[in-house]
Amino acid sequence: MTNVTNAVTNTVAARTVADIEAMHRESLASQPVKMVMAHELFGFSEELKGVGQLPVFVGDHPLVPKGNDDHVFNKSLVRRILLSMKGGDTSFMLVGDKGTGKSSLVTQMHNRLNKPMIAITGSNGIDDTHLLGCKTIKGGDVEEFDGVLSYAYRTGLTCLIDEICTLRPGVMVGVNDILQGDGVINLKHHGIDPTLNPRDLLNVDGGMTIVKHPMFRLFATDNTGGKQQSDARFAGVNAQNAAVRSRMTSFKVGFMTPEEEMKALKGAADAYAAKRELTPMDDMFIHQLVEFAFRFRKAFAMEEACDNISFREIQRWAYKWMMYGDTDESFVDSIYTNLEETDRVLAIELFKSTFSRDLILPEEHAYSVTSIADDFITKSVAASKAAAA
Repeated sequence: MTNVTNAVTNTVAARTVADIEAMHRESLASQPVKMVMAHELFGFSEELKGVGQLPVFVGDHPLVPKGNDDHVFNKSLVRRILLSMKGGDTSFMLVGDKGTGKSSLVTQMHNRLNKPMIAITGSNGIDDTHLLGCKTIKGGDVEEFDGVLSYAYRTGLTCLIDEICTLRPGVMVGVNDILQGDGVINLKHHGIDPTLNPRDLLNVDGGMTIVKHPMFRLFATDNTGGKQQSDARFAGVNAQNAAVRSRMTSFKVGFMTPEEEMKALKGAADAYAAKRELTPMDDMFIHQLVEFAFRFRKAFAMEEACDNISFREIQRWAYKWMMYGDTDESFVDSIYTNLEETDRVLAIELFKSTFSRDLILPEEHAYSVTSIADDFITKSVAASKAAAA
């Protein structure tokens, strides 16, 4: 939880791992901090057992995520993550359904802790050069540059890898040394000057041998837990190597309780309305949106639906509700159109159960091409007969 950079990048005086670690400790000790009770920092009324006070560094840093005052934290989950961080764990996996707030949990915790972080979104095109760096030509010379992960490891940032399940399995295997918390790693892309004395490897500014900064942490988010799965909703994902998963502390991130979700949705909707000078949503409407979401989630849990409804989706529904001034149209554009055909039938039923009336679909959904064609042909035939009479 610091705003300082790795001391070794600014000096060549250090000779050993112990020297560099001492420099890190000295640099951290020089940073002004304030001690804050953890439960107060995260907005809980009762203390977080075993956590106590946390050091929060004073001062601004451009890589500290922007805060969301309306974010709702899960007390048990926050406590376990904080204890794991204090206990020395460095690699964490957050697993959960779409829209459960996995990434938001990481960014909002780091906002409260005033800890800078850097993030990258996974894809099939990400390889170890994006994480650990590469060589490039600069001014006619070959230079080595860090990737996001090695840079965070070197400088004490937190690195967030979103959608880790989209990475090819071999990519994460290549960072097993970081995942398991090794204190010193060697970057494979840098190469070694054959004339360099091995005793001087740690003296190379920004070199291949890195001593882990004590404030480094790695978080990853995943819909599947990196496991083999057959959920058709998550196309393009890869099962991660079991040895990779075993090196990370994994936490399940679930949906909020109805009360928490209404609180979060109310805060987000009020902020959106104030920013755009719209009429705020009534509390009854907030309740109905959350009720619909939980009705749908229950159906999904009972395998009566192909997909789930996330907080992200009902938040979009709330925004469009205020923007459109219409319940039905905002529902169709925010949720209904994204659903599978079979889930649309269910959505219509659950809409009626929630709002005690039928959903009024806009023209493009209410009429099929067949019905429009039949109506047009019938009218044309009638017109032709009338003209011939």
